Formats: sequence, C-alpha cells, structure tokens
Amino acid sequence: MPNGNHEFDLGAQEEWFASIAPAITAFADTHRLFVDKYYRDHGAWELRFNHPRGGQADVSVGNLGPSLAYVGAQWYLDDYDSFSRSLYWRDQRDIAKVPEVVARELGVELRAILAVPLGQWRSVVSDYQDIWGQHTKAEFERMARTYPMPMP
Repeated sequence: MPNGNHEFDLGAQEEWFASIAPAITAFADTHRLFVDKYYRDHGAWELRFNHPRGGQADVSVGNLGPSLAYVGAQWYLDDYDSFSRSLYWRDQRDIAKVPEVVARELGVELRAILAVPLGQWRSVVSDYQDIWGQHTKAEFERMARTYPMPMP
C-alpha cells in the first residue's frame, strides 16, 4: 500500500521519466548525489546530499505533464537540543521536459541551494519533541540516513 498518493502509478511515472532519466542519473553521478525516486509515492526524483553547512538537502525534478517538468531544491537542518527543524526551499520552477534543459536546471538548483547562507531560513518548525524526545541525540543521529557530500 502506498504511503503517500494512493493513486500513484509507478508504471506511468517510469514511462514519463524514461526520456530524461539518463540526464538525471548522469547529473547525480557527476555531482555525487543520491537518487531517491518517487519518495512517498510522489511523481518526482529527489537528488539528496548532505549540505556542506550542515543538515541535508536535495534538488528535485518532477512530472507536470507530457512535455513539462519542474525543478526545485530544499535544505533542512535539525537541532535536536531545541527539537526544531530549520528549512529553506527554492520555489519550484516549470521547465521543458528535455534532457539538456533538465540537466542544466538541476545545476542551477544545486548551485543555488549550496549558496544559501546558514541561518537564512524560510521556516523553523519546533514541534518535534514528542518524536525526537524518545531518543537521545546520539541515538537519533545514528538512525538518520546519511547522504554523500556533493561535488558542485
């Protein structure tokens, strides 16, 4: 059973991504990014990495229709002492579903999210105590997924 979109169609998403998948995976390989396909049954691929200033980030490309895609980026940094997550995201942009365009715009997003100064958050959410408070900081950090450091 899907854990996100109950109408998610893996076959349709695989078909949609087929023409741009080589460009996305080549970009991810070049920049040492972890490819996470269809997280929570969403029609997007997130290219995840550890942000050099702390926390984790991703650049993403998603399905908007037969010839249209979107790109975007986000970065979050967890503070286990205050049970908060600080977030920065770039608004998603519509782009042509063309391999060269997708690769170029993923590069724009990667450079932009890496250039964000520490502390320039768009949101800080501080209601994680019930979840994170069940473990010590060290335990929680050991459970967290780790991603590669990007090559800009």
